[in-house]
Amino acid sequence: MASINTRKRGDKWQYQFEAATIDGKRKQISKSGFRTKKEALEAGTKALAEYNNCGLTFVPSEISFNDYLDYWIKEYAQVNLKETTVDNYNKKIKLYIKPKLGIYKLKSLTPAILQSFINEKFNEGFSRNTLLVLKGILSGSLNYAVEPLGYIKFSPMAAVRLPLKRAVPNTPTRKKEKYIVSEEQMEGIFERFPFGHSSYLPLQLAYRCGLRLGEAFAITWDDVDLKNQKLDINKQVQYKNKQWYFTPPKYDSYRIIDLDNTIIDILKKYKQQQRKDKIYYGELYTELKINDKKQIKETDGTEIHLINIRENGTYIQPRVMQHCFHIIHHKLGIKELDYHSLRHTHATMLLSSGANIKAVQERLGHKKLDMTLDVYTHVTDEMRRNTIDILNKKEQLK
Repeated sequence: MASINTRKRGDKWQYQFEAATIDGKRKQISKSGFRTKKEALEAGTKALAEYNNCGLTFVPSEISFNDYLDYWIKEYAQVNLKETTVDNYNKKIKLYIKPKLGIYKLKSLTPAILQSFINEKFNEGFSRNTLLVLKGILSGSLNYAVEPLGYIKFSPMAAVRLPLKRAVPNTPTRKKEKYIVSEEQMEGIFERFPFGHSSYLPLQLAYRCGLRLGEAFAITWDDVDLKNQKLDINKQVQYKNKQWYFTPPKYDSYRIIDLDNTIIDILKKYKQQQRKDKIYYGELYTELKINDKKQIKETDGTEIHLINIRENGTYIQPRVMQHCFHIIHHKLGIKELDYHSLRHTHATMLLSSGANIKAVQERLGHKKLDMTLDVYTHVTDEMRRNTIDILNKKEQLK
């Protein structure tokens, strides 16, 4: 085993150790420039350990699963998988895997530990799709540790299975009711967030058009046909690597929807106001652009004209809605409301007014009709209750 030697060269210290012979000749690895002998020895010890582990900065047999996952993401996932897949993996690792399994050494993970983790998430109500992603991350990372890395002899995930039957919960659970916002509540919301507020237009687009959050913040003026009252939904925005990107809409739900007179009037006013703002700010006005990577930028790229912008032309980001709903929850007292509730309310208004269920599915971009039927079931239940109320009132008139 190589030993580390230190020596002083001038007023600095150097470490040195012997490497493998090449063509029968001895080779030395050294580095100088350290202020003290102790610093040189510590650096040499680290360098020797890294050399003995083929350039790794850790000992494979001792690495924690937490640190190994970081290594796997960097060395395998980022090189071989789509960026969106890596982002999803990072979220699942941070939220679910590291808090439970990160503390274990890589070599200490057993099928029993991993099966218990999967079972626990299953009984907490995680969807099968989420469980498959978690299982895929664990299997993929541990298989990589077996081959090509050789850090462990076999993957403990090989014997892990997704359970078929959930444990009986300790307390009864019920499906969370989807919240429907009333007209009176919406009036109060628009009083608090009036025309011109950064949250006003996104709220209207969800309530009157049924748009998803990412879709509402991706609309450009060339998507809007004010004359024929149409809106082309052909993209959404997503936040990745500290940048906002255009991506295809969820489930590839490209669609063109009709716009009512109210939202058309709102959009006309916004377009007129943005023209005035551009003249007022002149050279200080920000012209937004989109580059080859579909990133929304203020420099370099093709000019775009987003409808959700501030008076100086800068992009209004979806995260403004977090503050908006904080106020709605705590100041207006509507604690159950979120952005998706407005979309659900829009669908409910259409169905309760007799709209065709297939047309509503297409308008909202639902992947499956079952998603729209969930709303329809809620509406018909409400109609049945209203019917009884009507009959009860007529009974009182006898």
